[in-house]
Amino acid sequence: MIEDESPADSAALPTQELVAQSILSRFPGAALARHEKERDAIFEISFEEKLLLRLDGRGARYFFPSRRKRTVKWEKITVVGLPRVIDYILRDLAEANYEVISTTNTQILKRPIHVSRHMGCPECKEGGGIKILVRGETLAAENSEIYTTITPDTDVVGAEIKCTLCGWIGIRSLLLRKMRRSRKAINHEQR
Repeated sequence: MIEDESPADSAALPTQELVAQSILSRFPGAALARHEKERDAIFEISFEEKLLLRLDGRGARYFFPSRRKRTVKWEKITVVGLPRVIDYILRDLAEANYEVISTTNTQILKRPIHVSRHMGCPECKEGGGIKILVRGETLAAENSEIYTTITPDTDVVGAEIKCTLCGWIGIRSLLLRKMRRSRKAINHEQR
């Protein structure tokens, strides 16, 4: 079992170093680099020569796709605690398909992407048309809100979902891309 540092050892370390060491101990194959910049230590965690995390005196910055914001500020530690912040970062790495280990020495698994009937289509940007593909001829009425049928001879090459409004077919991970509206559009709607 992998153990984090004891509180006595961690009290003397800056937050970014403590977080970097905790993540590194639970991320097999990752590399840690330390840089000094104006009396502030910067730690960079990379995997297969690709920079994933930069930790400095203010917080952590992600260089990989994430559902959350791309930065974690250390002020959050006072609210939720250091172990939970480390777990958030590890969970985000797992969601980005990196193999990371929990405190119980088991792999943290990626959560499945829930398909909601209210999700917007990446193609037409309309909500309410995304459904899960099922091969078959007919579908029970109670399942028609979640699923849509395709014929057995239709070639979808790994597609899992379909927009019934525009006909787009794709995979669930494309639903994670947030469609951001410009500030002009938001301000215009508020008037």
